[in-house]
Amino acid sequence: MGRCAAEDPIAEAILRTAARHVAEAAEAVCPRLESSEVALTGGLFRMGAPLLAPVREELAARLPGVRVTEAAGDPLDGALCVAAALAADELRLPRDPALLSVV
Repeated sequence: MGRCAAEDPIAEAILRTAARHVAEAAEAVCPRLESSEVALTGGLFRMGAPLLAPVREELAARLPGVRVTEAAGDPLDGALCVAAALAADELRLPRDPALLSVV
């Protein structure tokens, strides 16, 4: 779809809608501080500009002053980071069993 977006208005509209939803989700959880960051993570962002450009536009409109950054790693890196924080009792995520369970 990303390859088609420049020439296909339907593909472009789908990506713009997706970008809006990504920005809405970030807006819902991001504190409105000048030092806040939003990291763009996940395989869909490998699509590049067809998705990244509208996501950045939406984030700039919804969260002015918030810095957009690339992911520091892949999903496995994130899982290892969460596991290390759990082991050290330093996890700063909400302890919600629907979101994270330790077995």
